[in-house]
Amino acid sequence: MLKEALIVLVYIALIVFIISLIVLCIKLVGTLTKADRLIENVTRKAESLDGVFNMIDYTTSKFGAIGEMISGYLGGIVKKFIKRKSYEDESEEESYE
Repeated sequence: MLKEALIVLVYIALIVFIISLIVLCIKLVGTLTKADRLIENVTRKAESLDGVFNMIDYTTSKFGAIGEMISGYLGGIVKKFIKRKSYEDESEEESYE
């Protein structure tokens, strides 16, 4: 009789355990569904920002190109000025001789 009572008690414990696992799985599915919706929402928002980032990239590359043109132009002017200055210095040295 004690043996049969223990078996019934074990069966009841297994039934409770199985029911709690089923409830846990159902809640887990709900949580995963919410997480999936959140990830899709973030993905859509990130894709909408791609256009803005592409525009910023294009703008910075154009500003970089303009900066390179200006620095090249100014470098050429400085180089001409230095060459002219050194040419004038050489001319003055030759005239003193």
